[in-house]
Amino acid sequence: MNKKLALMPLLILSAFSSAADNVPQHGELGQVHVRADAKRVKAARSYSIASDGDLRDRVNLGLLGKANAFTAPITVVNYDQKVLDDNASRTLVDTVAKTDASSMQFGGESNTIQGVYVRGLQLDARQFSVNGLAGLYSYYHTPTAGVASAQLIKGASSSTVGMDPEGAAGSSVNIETKKASDGGNRKIGLAVFSKNRTEGAIDVGQRFGEDKQFGIRFNGKIRQGETARKGYKEDNQEFALNTDYRGEKLRLSFDSMYNHRNTEGGRARVQDMQNLDFAMPSAPSGKTLLIPSWQEQTTKTATNAVTFEYDTDYNTQFSGGLGYMESVYKGSFTQVIMKNRANGGHLGNYTAQAAQPFKFRSRTTSGNLKARGEFETGPVVHNWSASYDYIKRHRDHDQGTRNGDALDTNIYHPVFPATHRDNPANVQGTEHTTYETPSLAVSDTLGFVNNTIRMTVGGRYQWVKQTAHPNLTGNAVTDANRRHTAVKFSKKRFSPMFAAAWVPNTGMVVYGNYMQDLEPGATNEDTGEMSKPRVSKQVEVGVRKNWGDAVISLNAFQIVRPGYWRNTQEQHGKEINRGIEFNAYANLMGKTLRPSFGMMYLKARLKDYPRYNNTLTNGNQVASPRVIAKAGIEWDTPFVQGLTLKGNVQHYGKSFQDTEHRYKLPSYTLVDVGARYKTKLGKNTLTVSSSVENLFNKNYWQVQRGQYDRSFAVVGLPRTYWLKAELDF
Repeated sequence: MNKKLALMPLLILSAFSSAADNVPQHGELGQVHVRADAKRVKAARSYSIASDGDLRDRVNLGLLGKANAFTAPITVVNYDQKVLDDNASRTLVDTVAKTDASSMQFGGESNTIQGVYVRGLQLDARQFSVNGLAGLYSYYHTPTAGVASAQLIKGASSSTVGMDPEGAAGSSVNIETKKASDGGNRKIGLAVFSKNRTEGAIDVGQRFGEDKQFGIRFNGKIRQGETARKGYKEDNQEFALNTDYRGEKLRLSFDSMYNHRNTEGGRARVQDMQNLDFAMPSAPSGKTLLIPSWQEQTTKTATNAVTFEYDTDYNTQFSGGLGYMESVYKGSFTQVIMKNRANGGHLGNYTAQAAQPFKFRSRTTSGNLKARGEFETGPVVHNWSASYDYIKRHRDHDQGTRNGDALDTNIYHPVFPATHRDNPANVQGTEHTTYETPSLAVSDTLGFVNNTIRMTVGGRYQWVKQTAHPNLTGNAVTDANRRHTAVKFSKKRFSPMFAAAWVPNTGMVVYGNYMQDLEPGATNEDTGEMSKPRVSKQVEVGVRKNWGDAVISLNAFQIVRPGYWRNTQEQHGKEINRGIEFNAYANLMGKTLRPSFGMMYLKARLKDYPRYNNTLTNGNQVASPRVIAKAGIEWDTPFVQGLTLKGNVQHYGKSFQDTEHRYKLPSYTLVDVGARYKTKLGKNTLTVSSSVENLFNKNYWQVQRGQYDRSFAVVGLPRTYWLKAELDF
């Protein structure tokens, strides 16, 4: 590939960080913060986010910096700190999936590995970004302490931060960290969750200096106890420290984050439902634990990162950052395999295999350097951007053999021996791989007719490098020996991107985009050789309209993702996800009633797609609901000042446990209700909130998907109560 291609314009979104970059407030609509009268703001100028007030409508689009979510040419959903606090979020993915109709979480509070499916494609927590730095959030767990804003960007993640070392397609999530506000932050909180978990939280911050240019903020959460599922316990610790400098031209920020989550009775997942010759039985009670309660997993992640922005005198801004994350996930897990649907009148017999010990260690270095600017050629406004992104991740995946005998039991009345059957000392090296994904990207956006018509053309030149380290034992296990015996592979590719939008005013945008996502090629299990990168292609068109007290959006999309053979890694067949999304938000009755509604229709089809057993299939993608709908409402009551009532409904349509759609996984609907009361105590503010999640105690399978056509399921959590009190002082 001619390297001059790297100088081609890159990203699709540059047009949308100029005239629409600052849209003053008109009303709060859930996660949407719409503003009515626009100001012209240079694209090269960014906004200080020392205060959380601007985070509802601004998103970090990586290469293009912070832009307005409403007028962006892609679909963005922004979850701010208030949403996380109001939901008493134990994991970030639970909150994302509770409100966005195109999303379905996996893991979350009900498991230890966490992420989301967006438009039918998987996005793991390890692929989330922090302040625009890819892969630094948390490898398995999704903590909420220190999160000021979580931005779900529905589009090719390669567009904004480059390719994740382990691949992602169809979406990205960026985390903006909390910074001290001008008035300071002083909050303490106590909460209790069923069954007997308690949580303590603290949020303190202060700004210093004549112009409050220096800031420091600390957030912490400690939660422990037994969940609503009998025998499933957690010990959770989350800490986040931010220090920042906010000058007239230069802004610096340093973040240090740590999270630890230990679970007993976690990772109770039914494996490989696609291989069953019968339909899954009805889900047992959410209180049921399908694996021994002594089975334990622990994840610990530490991240340190520095970021900066500098505004020059020449209508140009430079920004970037550098960070490092180290994560360790260890413990043991039991594979749960269904035996039959009915046997002698007893439903739901299954085999709980002996526990297998494991230890996964990951180290990620992420950095970038960006430049953005604006100039005019006659009546045409140009917004240009350039970015260099670099991500390096080293994975040590070690696991041992299963120790003990498998146990046959029943999902409705599981019985396990009280003695441990795992052997952590049995862990041995199985995979040691280093991924590097440097990339160079540039873009130019042309604004016509007073910047109401915007067209962007761009591209990213991406390198994909992989080093496979052999499994060494005994005295041979040294870093020098691993480097000497390592096998290296490298691929590269240029990916074009395009977008266009019509923004006749700040209350309407009509847009379309074409994007490509890259994932590293599959690795041959015998030779370690890497195939060329997988290229997913997305096309989207949409419209958003703001009527002042109501906002609606409608979009249609298609994502085509290639398949590949498991044994040869050659690409073959494809997965096609076509869908329509509709969302509506409103602020009614003097802004005291805030309803929202969203729905996605998705058709996920496989064509000549290789299965896990190396046969071809045509049909529906497994564990992918055809319809997802979600609705919520908040009402500030007139009869009690400070009292807000709320409710939320999630509906997940039927899906299939196999691609031949022989066996259906039933639809289910979850209902949450709650209340929040806020009052003044002198100069302080007390907020007391409570909620009942899964109000009707619905029994359901939370479906999940693996590589190829693998389908899994986790027992959904039962009715859960929580009560929280927070004091701002």
